[in-house]
Amino acid sequence: MKQVATDYSQLSDEELLADASAADGSERLSVIISRYKSLVLSMARRYSASADYGELVSDGLDAVVNAVNRYSADKGSFAAFVKVCVSNRMMNTVNAAVRRESRLTDDSELVNVADTRPSPEEMYIIKEELTTLNTQMNRILTELERRCLDGVVLGYSYDEIAQKLGIENKAVDNAVARARAKLRAVFPDF
Repeated sequence: MKQVATDYSQLSDEELLADASAADGSERLSVIISRYKSLVLSMARRYSASADYGELVSDGLDAVVNAVNRYSADKGSFAAFVKVCVSNRMMNTVNAAVRRESRLTDDSELVNVADTRPSPEEMYIIKEELTTLNTQMNRILTELERRCLDGVVLGYSYDEIAQKLGIENKAVDNAVARARAKLRAVFPDF
C-alpha cells in the first residue's frame, strides 16, 4: 500500500499532481500554488504597465489552478506548462485592458454615441421580465440542468463545468442540451 507523504514540499510537481485527486488534494494544490506564486507576482509586475496588477495576479493564480487541472505528463514538465499557461492568461488580460482603454479613450467615437440607457420604467419592466424568466427556468429545469446552463452563460467550458460539478463532460453536454430543448419549448426565441 502506498504511504501518503506528509511533507509535500519534498515531492516534485509531477509527484504532487500524480495523485492530486486524493483526499489531500487541496494540500497538494496549496503547495503547487505557493511554489508558483513568485512566478505569478514577477510576471504580473512585468505586465502591470499595461493592466491592473491585482487583476494580473488574480488571473495568474487562476491560471496555475487551471494548469493543475489540465496538466498531463505528455505535455512536458509541469514547470514549463504552468509558465506558458500563466503567460498566456496574463497576455489575454493585458489585451483586454488595452481594448478597454482604447474604447474609453477614443473621444471621436464617444461624442457620436447616443445615450441608450434604459429609462427607469424600462429598467423596472426588464427587472420584472428577468424575475419571471428566472422563476420559469427554476420551475422547468432540474438543478443539474440549471447549474450547467449557468456555467455556459458565465463562459465556462464543458470541461470546467464538469470539474466544478464533479460529473463527466458528457453529462454536462446532455444537461445543457436538455435545458436548451426545454427552454426553446417555453421560449421560442431562446
